[in-house]
Amino acid sequence: MCDGWFFVAEVWQTASPQVEGSVTLLVFTFFWVLITGTERVVRYNSAAWQSRSFLKLVPSLLEREDWDGVLALAEERKRSHVAAVFAGGLREFCVSRRVVSVQWSIEMGKRGARISGNRMHEQLREGLSTFGTIAATAPLVGFFGTCFGILESFRGIAMSRATALGMTALWTAESLVCSAMGVLVAVPTVWCFNWLRDRLSELDAEMDFTFLELVKYLEQQNRAGKL
Repeated sequence: MCDGWFFVAEVWQTASPQVEGSVTLLVFTFFWVLITGTERVVRYNSAAWQSRSFLKLVPSLLEREDWDGVLALAEERKRSHVAAVFAGGLREFCVSRRVVSVQWSIEMGKRGARISGNRMHEQLREGLSTFGTIAATAPLVGFFGTCFGILESFRGIAMSRATALGMTALWTAESLVCSAMGVLVAVPTVWCFNWLRDRLSELDAEMDFTFLELVKYLEQQNRAGKL
């Protein structure tokens, strides 16, 4: 174990600035992916949990036509994507109902729900494109460092045979570290990116379903003469 760390330290000491820069950049992106990915997973799970809680309580409030209660419930669950869509549409409907007809109020409610859904979508997808960029470019950054490491190994040609073999092996190992780091960063980033993208698609589908349910509820209330 000590020999392995000693070898890594020796490789790092002899590394060229290009190789050092590549490894440093990859280490930075690795920790960024780790921290941001964890934050996104927590954010998505929090949105799902708050939405389930909202959906359990809102039907009873709608049956009593307690719209203020629905809006208050949504305010308590600011991370819920479902609550954001429902509250955005219902709030816009209630405001416009005072000045325009019921049908126009429903249209304004649709508009408010769509705007809230789009705003929530942008919040949820924040940083997602960066994951895709890192997944695509991390191997290339590692390959860049590997190329310079291999070029450095040709300096051993002018040395004695024994020294040349030792230095060439060291520089080759140095170059392979960059490629290994690139793969190490790219693989978990791809996994994280795919999971977040699929989870975001599920949340978007839930927001679309919520939008349709809100429109259905308002139209039913209108036909029943309760608006």
